[in-house]
Amino acid sequence: MALWEPPRVPVAINEETIMTDVTPPDLSKPLLIDPAQENPPAPTTELGPLQHLVGTWTNQPLGNSGMGGTDKPFSYCLMPLPQETSYILKNFAYYEELTFSAIHGTAPNRGGLGTQVANTLFYEQRVYFADGPAKDQLVHAENGSLLFLTDQKQLLGPYGNGEKPGIGTETVPNSVPPTQAYDFIKQMSVPHGNSILASGHFQSGTGVPTIPMLSKSDVLPMGLPHDVSTDQYSTKSVGNLNPDFTLNPNQPLNNALEVSPPKKFILLEVDTAHSGIPVTNIGFEQQHANVSRYAISYWLESLDGSDNFTQLQYSQNITMEIPIQSQLVTFPHITTNTLVKKA
Repeated sequence: MALWEPPRVPVAINEETIMTDVTPPDLSKPLLIDPAQENPPAPTTELGPLQHLVGTWTNQPLGNSGMGGTDKPFSYCLMPLPQETSYILKNFAYYEELTFSAIHGTAPNRGGLGTQVANTLFYEQRVYFADGPAKDQLVHAENGSLLFLTDQKQLLGPYGNGEKPGIGTETVPNSVPPTQAYDFIKQMSVPHGNSILASGHFQSGTGVPTIPMLSKSDVLPMGLPHDVSTDQYSTKSVGNLNPDFTLNPNQPLNNALEVSPPKKFILLEVDTAHSGIPVTNIGFEQQHANVSRYAISYWLESLDGSDNFTQLQYSQNITMEIPIQSQLVTFPHITTNTLVKKA
């Protein structure tokens, strides 16, 4: 599930073909707006920690550092690509727009004696190169939903009122709220032909979060043929613009924390491994770059210690299986970014 590569548009001038300049995207409007409806209102507290995500997030300057915006974002992408009988890297900084929108209702799952309620955010994401020869080109797009699961008794009849008219709150006799191992779910769709369902938890903390440093064992491929080197990971090139970040893609996140330290945070984590749910890939991806695992950690951060969470960081790891010389090699595809909520 490598980030995609949209073609630049060729234009013929004086019998020569050149590539047109890329127009930077307009990030002034949200990517997703739920239709207005006064009743029922879009949920807030029912979303638990997800309520703080509602809105649009972009790369913006942090503090007085002059960094963090679209030209100097605190981000990095480690992206391996199949290449004949080996592989290449296409690593870069990027900026993005990410919008979360609450829907005007919930998705209750009835289970007989109890109901599991999915309180839902829809999201839409667009990612752009921040550096390199393809600067400002769209490099990735995805959409999906985040679910905060709660447990309730089962309503009596179709509308909680038995067979009586109207809507009520009566429940089935002996109804028991269910329990589940995980209360935070991420569903996502990527237009490479990948569908992902990951589950996890959230926890709260005070002060600056501890974002782990990544080591070579976290970023280098596993299972390479003996004659295929990993030297390109530590060598600067057009496909590896910052080798230091390549060997620790979480470093930009910690750099951002130095200039914009929060006073409290919420950590939300999901992993397809938690519930043993595989990633679904189309046939071509299964053969050439099969995604076998997905995991992401979000740090939702408050700079003033209140419930005004205005900074969002994440570290995402997509495990890709790429065949090289008849051997199946496991590559981490890691992306990290620090975003600010738009006013």
